[in-house]
Amino acid sequence: MSKNFMKRRQFLLTFGGALIGVPVIGSLIYDAIAKSKAQKQTSYEPATAQSPIAKSSNIADAKVNSDAEITLETTEEPLLRFAAIADNGFGSPDQFAVAKSMWDTYQQKPYGFVLMAGDNIYSYGEIKLAKAYFEEPYAPLLKENVKFYAVLGNHDIIKSNNGLDQINYKPFNMRDRYYSFTKGEVNEGTVEFFAIDTNNNAPWDAQLTWLDQQLAKSTAPWKIVYGHHPLYSSGRHGSNPELAAKLAPIFAKHKVPLYLCGHDHGYERFNPIDGTTYIVNGGGGAPLYKFGRSPQTAFVSSQFSFMTFDVYQDKIITKAIATDGKVFDRSIITKTI
Repeated sequence: MSKNFMKRRQFLLTFGGALIGVPVIGSLIYDAIAKSKAQKQTSYEPATAQSPIAKSSNIADAKVNSDAEITLETTEEPLLRFAAIADNGFGSPDQFAVAKSMWDTYQQKPYGFVLMAGDNIYSYGEIKLAKAYFEEPYAPLLKENVKFYAVLGNHDIIKSNNGLDQINYKPFNMRDRYYSFTKGEVNEGTVEFFAIDTNNNAPWDAQLTWLDQQLAKSTAPWKIVYGHHPLYSSGRHGSNPELAAKLAPIFAKHKVPLYLCGHDHGYERFNPIDGTTYIVNGGGGAPLYKFGRSPQTAFVSSQFSFMTFDVYQDKIITKAIATDGKVFDRSIITKTI
């Protein structure tokens, strides 16, 4: 048995297993819904410039030296820029605060589209709430034709014809339960995105075959996969060895540099595992969870936030941005050789 296999097995066992099903809606959820009835923050005034230093309140440890800071701050324009959120669909003041920060950031450095990694509409995915929980918070971005590309979270399949209502909702731009699309200049900053359904009732056999084949066929310089549930997490739901057993070998086989998800409400970035950087980006507006950390954790912070990604030929610069517009974590993702 190889040392790498034993290392990965020990890592999986270090985390607590978590089911990828529909969670019990506890008092935390209902408290958040009650808060959402409060007055919403709808003022979208330009923000001040973002802080150049990555700092974080709560549980966080950014170990960035001055040389790294210089490397991460470049005047070179990226070939492609996009944003990402997850666990946002509450219509709450916290969601509006994140949305305002997204709009302020867009005004400073525009991005063309947003990955939305599930739990798009709380608490049961009802499409009748899309206006209040999606169209209103992101109205300024939607007005600028910024597209959102969604996947289904566990909350999205409860009262939505098993997610079909959201798939058919045009502003979510979902072609099916799983799909792919490309962005960027051909053979330069091209990124192919693979949006997957990580729910228990997903068509797993067909989806895994599709993902394996599509990753093999892709000629894009960058391949990014995103779904709702984490393979690895130090949050309330924790890691999922069953999901990792399904997806991690495919990611390693095809040298996928990034897997992006939500489900645990906060932010955690892992050091690369078999060449893949795993990021939990679940601070989009739902009630925050407490996070611990693992030996593989590079940075963790439980706060409302979203992310931006600047794509270059040789790297992707990631930024986690809080509701005050400040960047609290940065990283560089490079291609796996």
